Amino acid sequence: MCWWAFTGLTHLLIEGPFVFTPDFFSKNSPNFFDEVWKEYSKGDSRYVARDTATVTVEGITAVLEGPASLLAVYAIASGKSYSHILQFTVCLGQLYGCLVYFITAYLDGFNFWASPFYFWAYFIGANSSWVVIPTLIAARSWKRICAAIHQSEKVKTK
Repeated sequence: MCWWAFTGLTHLLIEGPFVFTPDFFSKNSPNFFDEVWKEYSKGDSRYVARDTATVTVEGITAVLEGPASLLAVYAIASGKSYSHILQFTVCLGQLYGCLVYFITAYLDGFNFWASPFYFWAYFIGANSSWVVIPTLIAARSWKRICAAIHQSEKVKTK
């Protein structure tokens, strides 16, 4: 549940303002989130440039995956039957977003950072959690879904 709360709030409260504040880099009175994106842009300047693929991935993430992640917190806490299907679906969305994010960087020349430190700390480090953790959760949810289907098939054949 901690991951889902963290990722949901990150998508809504940090990525949401980036998507819906196109002038974050040039504001006279920047807020905390504007400063976060200015700093992160040292690791990926596509954010300052408002690269369409990056804005699109972040928009989908903020609008769909953020609320779905918080719904996962509720589903897990209350033992809802759709919990693992929801978790699996959101994980696939997160992994797809990461693929688009990294592949477009590669196709565009893979040169969007101010220095190797920002590349490793921000571009790789800050994003690696959204590859590793969703992969582990998706595998666990897949196993639980398969086990539930297998169990229901056993009951039907009796």
